[in-house]
Amino acid sequence: MRYGPSGAVVELQEVPNVCAEGQTGLKPNQGDRRLQRIPPFKTLDVFRGFAALWVVMFHSCNRWLPDGNLAYAHVPFYALGINGRLGVTIFFVVSGYCIAAAAYSALVGGKTVWRYGYERIRRIYPPYLAAMFLAVFSGLAILYANAHHLIPAVHNLTTFPLEFKYWFANVLLLQLELNTAMPSTVFWSLCYEVVFYLLIGIFLQGAKWVAARHGLRAGTIFLVTCLGVSTIASLGELLLTGKPVFPFDLWHQFSLGGLLFFLLELKPETTRDFGPRFRLIVLANLVPVVALMLLFAALRQIGPIGLGFPSTRAYTLTCLVFAALLAGLRRFDDAVSSHLLLKPLMWVGAFTYSLYLVHSIVLPYVDILSRKAGLVGPWYAVAFWLQVIVATIFGRVFYLVVERRFISKRQVGRLKAEHVA
Repeated sequence: MRYGPSGAVVELQEVPNVCAEGQTGLKPNQGDRRLQRIPPFKTLDVFRGFAALWVVMFHSCNRWLPDGNLAYAHVPFYALGINGRLGVTIFFVVSGYCIAAAAYSALVGGKTVWRYGYERIRRIYPPYLAAMFLAVFSGLAILYANAHHLIPAVHNLTTFPLEFKYWFANVLLLQLELNTAMPSTVFWSLCYEVVFYLLIGIFLQGAKWVAARHGLRAGTIFLVTCLGVSTIASLGELLLTGKPVFPFDLWHQFSLGGLLFFLLELKPETTRDFGPRFRLIVLANLVPVVALMLLFAALRQIGPIGLGFPSTRAYTLTCLVFAALLAGLRRFDDAVSSHLLLKPLMWVGAFTYSLYLVHSIVLPYVDILSRKAGLVGPWYAVAFWLQVIVATIFGRVFYLVVERRFISKRQVGRLKAEHVA
């Protein structure tokens, strides 16, 4: 969700990643040693953990009351959980922050666009394919049990058509482009992520061409400007037509995180030839984006509104408030990330991708067993928290068995140092 490294605008030193995953690939040399390294942004793991649990709570609410129930809207955990779709917005902002860092690292470290792409593919696809296999196996098991009346009647069962288009789209994460169903509904956001990574890769290639002719500073400005202009264009289209077009209907959530990275992480003490002009260019791209997002929140509503379906305004304001929160907390990163009460969220934040991938696979089983055990009516809260706890444990196991094999040694070392690995 979001797996990128970062670095300084120099080729002078190795710079640690500011994000929760990835590695920089920047080599130290005998340049200006006065420049400081960009410290990791560990608080991102806290928010990842919160966002992942929020999404799990949402799907647990759905299992408990599939159509929502206003009678329970006053119950705090239900009121919070039923709005868990907003957690995906947090994921997109964090992902934009980290992928901008990954592209920036590739630019200043001389890494090829192909290498940037390979690292994204290696990080995303193997765990996804393993989760897809589990989702298919689980779906077939539920189909069999439902057909033989081994479990209570299950409606809206997931089917797996024997069509090339279906399997081709699902293996390559092209479900939204090819308009096909998915073995697990949560896979939809990965379709956006993959296209966002591709767009950043295109911008990176252009930035490398510019940097080869005019220097790293010019290349960085090109990368920032591509983020800003593309976001302004996508928001303008949404404001004028009100019609979402994949993937640009959510591009502003992702790119806002990218612009925030450049605003917060590039400073005079970390960037060679840094000047006020560069900061002004970042702001010249960021300010119109924020203004258009506020206008979009005020004037447009896309999609349904109701219990479990936040409004466009809620999505947009969540995105902006979260970005502002990140900006305010950056200087307090060590204090926030080391706070004892936030350690559980940091622990979950270390395996949020696994938790996101597999929680919807295990929840139906916990739900069925809970209903068989009589955890309905006044016992709904027990079933709810059982689903959250079991899904978290299952996500952790999936991380240890599958995902951890596809993250860098640097990342594993960082997680161990923070006692969350």
